Amino acid sequence: MTAISPSILAALLLVLVLQAVAPAQLVVVEPKPLPGVLLNPGKGWSAHGSPKNQPKELLDLVGMGVVRFEWADLEPQESQFNWKRVDEVLDDWARQGKVCNIGVMCASTHTRQPDGFVTPRWVFEAGAKKTELDLLPAMSAQGTPGHKVAPVFDDPIFLEKLKHFLQAFARRFDGDPRIAVLDIRSYGNWGEAHMHPFKAPDISPAEFREHVQLHLDVFKKTQLCLSRNSHLGHFGPLKEVYDWAVQTQHVAPRRDGICGNSDGSETAIGFGIAPGVFELFDNYDLLKQRGWWYGIKDKNGLGFRLEECIENGKPTWVDLGGGSPGLRLVQDNRELVDRLTNRIGYHFLLQRAAYPSRIAGPFEIETNWLNQGVAPIYIPCAVALALIDDGGHRVATVWPEAFHPAQWMPGKATKEKAVVSFPSIPPGKYRLCLALTPKTSDPKPLIRLGSDLPRVEEWYVLGGISVVGS
Repeated sequence: MTAISPSILAALLLVLVLQAVAPAQLVVVEPKPLPGVLLNPGKGWSAHGSPKNQPKELLDLVGMGVVRFEWADLEPQESQFNWKRVDEVLDDWARQGKVCNIGVMCASTHTRQPDGFVTPRWVFEAGAKKTELDLLPAMSAQGTPGHKVAPVFDDPIFLEKLKHFLQAFARRFDGDPRIAVLDIRSYGNWGEAHMHPFKAPDISPAEFREHVQLHLDVFKKTQLCLSRNSHLGHFGPLKEVYDWAVQTQHVAPRRDGICGNSDGSETAIGFGIAPGVFELFDNYDLLKQRGWWYGIKDKNGLGFRLEECIENGKPTWVDLGGGSPGLRLVQDNRELVDRLTNRIGYHFLLQRAAYPSRIAGPFEIETNWLNQGVAPIYIPCAVALALIDDGGHRVATVWPEAFHPAQWMPGKATKEKAVVSFPSIPPGKYRLCLALTPKTSDPKPLIRLGSDLPRVEEWYVLGGISVVGS
């Protein structure tokens, strides 16, 4: 064997040392936008009723079911609660991988109860005052024909019984993961904070606020929601309560007349505070008949295109109606629906990521994000980074505190840098991967990105990275 001279050995050692300390090459990833429709949790389309009554094409598109209950069905006798009806609906939607928007009404001219009592009869037998109405067949646009009963909504006996019901309701369902949005529907016909067609005056702002506060007092975990309807108007007397609830109590704003008597702008008040919720004025077929779907104004100036409403109101959830009319809406407007699916709520793109190709300890990663939706994300979400080996195993995971998805505002590019450390990792070659997970410490990917990147077990692969020691 030929001996290596001391001078050559020293030169070789110097080269090795220089290679070890030389700056690592920067890996830069600039993925293209991913074409097509992207469905994600905590946003999207909604449909009314049971999932059993939804066409598959519609059911595959929606992320949330909308169901309203009548108080009389849930507490037929005082302090005797029937939660089975609620659980059945929530379970039906959960089996489809969907969440629910539910609410409990105290009055509804659509009720099919033969006696018209949506608030339980026993509440009135205890002395609560009521308002009554007989709907004739010619008045079917205002509800189901027949006798209807509504409480006097500021009556102290009614309010005391309602308080006890809400306390029990919250004990059973507050924080239930099957519920995405819980409507405050204790005042007005259909719970929409108006008395049409009951010929009764509105309650005062202070009394309306008491209704909202009854819900705030007991629901501490579930996202509450409050309807803003045409009766409130721009200068309506109850508007101050709506504004207070949204802006200071983080109650989600809802508008129930989209495409008809609303251009959606009322829910913009909650932008960055709580998710906006849309409900169409009526089903798709009726909106088309009136020309409102196309934005054709009637003599009162009503009629707004859905896309216009979404841009105005910045909603997180948008109603399709459901059933056959909802399916026709989708089939007649497929290109529009696909485009709006990505526009509703949040829609995250990773535009750029840069990190060193070789690490020997903590390193810096720089990311550029773009939210192409109309709203920020309102559900919990955290950015996770992981090392995945050649066998597809995730060997290390971290959640850098410098990443803040809730701050990725629509239409704005957001640059975030983080110093990352994967301690005690054996030297070798890995893939650096990224995911948006429900929270720190939960490694299950939650949010899909609108960026064209390879994936391993739903983790987005940014590229290769070498660990040379730590």
